[in-house]
Amino acid sequence: MLGDFTHYYEEFMVDKVAEFLNYAGEPRYLLYGSDWPISNMESYLNFFAKLELTSHSREQLMYRNAKALFKI
Repeated sequence: MLGDFTHYYEEFMVDKVAEFLNYAGEPRYLLYGSDWPISNMESYLNFFAKLELTSHSREQLMYRNAKALFKI
């Protein structure tokens, strides 16, 4: 495991994720995922919490889309 995300990496990735979400058009087409164990899960979740998302979009990405896809 490499450790926590750096401030510079987070700044870079926030722009990339925002660009990707804009490209996808709707959060219903996406699932939350990580490259664990490259960094610890706390870093991934902290990063995700910093994204400017509505609570509805956050819920979709974090679990509702997976729940629907996997029928759980």
